[in-house]
Amino acid sequence: MPSLRLILRRVLRPKTFLFTTLNIVTVAAVLVWLRRPVPPHTGPVEAQTQQAEALSQGRLADVFKDQAFNETFSGTAAFATVLCSDHDFVAVRTLVHSFALAETKSDVVVVVMYPVEEVLRKQLTDLGAKLVDTEIISFRADALSDAENARRECRSNSIQTWRLTEYEKILFIAPEMLVLSNIDEVFQEPAFTATLELGGVLDDSMMLLEPNMEVYRDLKMLMMKSHQAPYDLGFINYHFKDIRALNPVYNVKAKYREADYGRYIFSNAKVYNFEGTLRPWNFWLQGLEGWRRSYSEEMIYSWRQADYSAREKLGLDDKELVAWRKDRGSRDVCESYLVNREMEPLERTKLKYSVMLATHSLRRQETLPFVIEQFLMSPLVDKVFLVWHNNQQPMARNVRELLDAKPDSVVLLNQTVDSLNNRFNPVEKLRTSAVLISDDDVWTPMENIDLAFESWQRQPDSLVGFAPRADCYDKDSETTKYCWAYRMSPQRYSIMLTKLMFMDANFLFLWRCGLPDYILKYVDDLINCEDIAMNFLVTGVTNAPPIHVVSDEVYDFGLENGISSSPTHWKVRGQCVNTIIGLFGNNTLQSAVGSVSRYTDTDFKSTTWDQFLDIMRAKEETTEEYEVMDHVEPEDEVLNDW
Repeated sequence: MPSLRLILRRVLRPKTFLFTTLNIVTVAAVLVWLRRPVPPHTGPVEAQTQQAEALSQGRLADVFKDQAFNETFSGTAAFATVLCSDHDFVAVRTLVHSFALAETKSDVVVVVMYPVEEVLRKQLTDLGAKLVDTEIISFRADALSDAENARRECRSNSIQTWRLTEYEKILFIAPEMLVLSNIDEVFQEPAFTATLELGGVLDDSMMLLEPNMEVYRDLKMLMMKSHQAPYDLGFINYHFKDIRALNPVYNVKAKYREADYGRYIFSNAKVYNFEGTLRPWNFWLQGLEGWRRSYSEEMIYSWRQADYSAREKLGLDDKELVAWRKDRGSRDVCESYLVNREMEPLERTKLKYSVMLATHSLRRQETLPFVIEQFLMSPLVDKVFLVWHNNQQPMARNVRELLDAKPDSVVLLNQTVDSLNNRFNPVEKLRTSAVLISDDDVWTPMENIDLAFESWQRQPDSLVGFAPRADCYDKDSETTKYCWAYRMSPQRYSIMLTKLMFMDANFLFLWRCGLPDYILKYVDDLINCEDIAMNFLVTGVTNAPPIHVVSDEVYDFGLENGISSSPTHWKVRGQCVNTIIGLFGNNTLQSAVGSVSRYTDTDFKSTTWDQFLDIMRAKEETTEEYEVMDHVEPEDEVLNDW
């Protein structure tokens, strides 16, 4: 480190003295500015202090109890959102309809920033929206990806709502939100009022503003100057020195569930915000890291029901689907679960697992107690849930006796309709994060099942099971087919059959209450392929491939008269893969090549170089190239697809 004498000598050199003096003056000025008195009203900082104090004392509601909207505003006002791309259309359509469901008395304006097909424009106007066309203000940050730039560009263009000068007040609301109840009272607040992240930083998801062209031009100038900055809306924070905080019940996010104030916010929620969460309109395509902490069951279900309501109002769903939704759909199952569930998803234990055992046929109930008793042998099993599909017949006597003898360990789940979708119904009494989905006619030693559970604990994003299959692309027919994993070259798998398979229990709810019901109806009508669709769902959400557990003893004693015994079964499964790709909008499956097996003693083999070369030559001579199977072979009918 240079000495003080050396520093002074350098500073006092004639050539550098002037520049050094200027630097010293600049630093001094900055120090004076930093020590300036802070104004008493600092907007977000004041809100941050209030919220921090409230959180420490457990009284967040007190911060906003006086927000009684005492002003009397009777001028012209409107809600406004932006539509920047086709990716946002379904979200915007559902948001617009949610205002109608909430019986708002104000206009709902959609600022359209790209050419939208007339049929889609009509959907929005039929739902009550007023469309205002404009061009997006385009800019790019070099450090961001195209997707990140597109998102940032759209959010920043929220400033275009300041141009809606035909209204005295505008409540901007982001396109990924959902209104739960009438929020017209917000117009009684003074501008500029906005939702803040709990901590005081502006969250532009909802902003009450007074349209003004001069303010718009100032914001546009600031936006363009700061477009290379690695944040979204610092320029709005910079412009508005005093921001009044809107109650967070108008900006409820899934991540708030874990906070001390989460119960208050969710119990009083007025608007859900899906930014940065599993988006209900395409969560099966997101591959979102940390997805468990970024979704709420209530939020997803509320959005899905609003979406169905909008589709029915617009006549987008055929009568057959609407009738199915009413008679065999998920409303009763999902609403009963949300009201009566014993645990929140994040409260469930990861140290044990539950068994979901599906059964339908009375002829299989002779062996059912044996299967159940085997599961109860493991100390890792919390409960066995017996899913009884056949509501036209009672359970067999031997099964009823077992249920009566072990009411704390075995729970009967009677179903109102007979559907393969029942295999994945959310369970109110579920206390574990892991669920073993099992048929009533399979068996493997419990040490193998417990090994599979240990594998799931290490990789909880994956489906973990014993029967792998693969999707494969056939160049001749230009379709994706359903194939044996061992026929792949190199061998791989991308599908895990649900006959005996572990998965995260959250996917029960996402299947039954989150997926569009045209997928569930497809499974219901076909009486097949629910396992393939579940693989698409899980891999699409987690971006993680399945995991195969090796076992020499996995028995299926129900093949003789099962669904898979049909000679056309394989062809149907191949058609399923292609249909499900269309229903999901993409092939979300991920392949894996490795397997998990119980430890066996292995080590390096001692050999000479010449012996090693002989071994390699022998391997080359015996290597068999497998072809992709695109039709049913005789041996396939024998092997079956258990």
